Amino acid sequence: MAIVSLTTIKNWFKTGLVPDQNQFWDTWDSFRHKSDQIAVTDISGINGLLASKTEQEVFDNHLQDENAHPNLLLKSRCIPVGQVLFFKVAPNVNENEKEPGDYCMCWIENSFVSGNWTGSNDQLKSSYT
Repeated sequence: MAIVSLTTIKNWFKTGLVPDQNQFWDTWDSFRHKSDQIAVTDISGINGLLASKTEQEVFDNHLQDENAHPNLLLKSRCIPVGQVLFFKVAPNVNENEKEPGDYCMCWIENSFVSGNWTGSNDQLKSSYT
C-alpha cells in the first residue's frame, strides 16, 4: 500500500482503463478518512502559528484591563432616542458635526434608519440613503 500522486491516480482511472486491486487500494491509501486523526506534525506551519498565539492568561487579563483600548472607550457612548449616531465617511473629517455623506443610524418617524445622510432635514427618513 503506497501513497501515490494525484496525477498517477488520475491516469489509472482514465476512460476505458480499469485499475487493478493494488491501484484501487493505493488510491484510498493516498487520502485521509474523516475519522482519521491528523498528527500535529503533519500540519504545515503549525509551529509558527503556535509560537505567535497569545497565552490564555494574557488574553484574559487584556479583557479585564479597563485601559486596554482607551481611545476606543473614550469614543463609545449611549445615544439617546431622538439623536443620531454618525460615522465619518471620507472625505468628511469634522468629528463634532454630522456632514452630508456621513453614515448614520437613528430612530426617525418611528422607524430605525441607517444610511448616508443627504444633508437635508435630518428628522426625515427620506434624508438617508
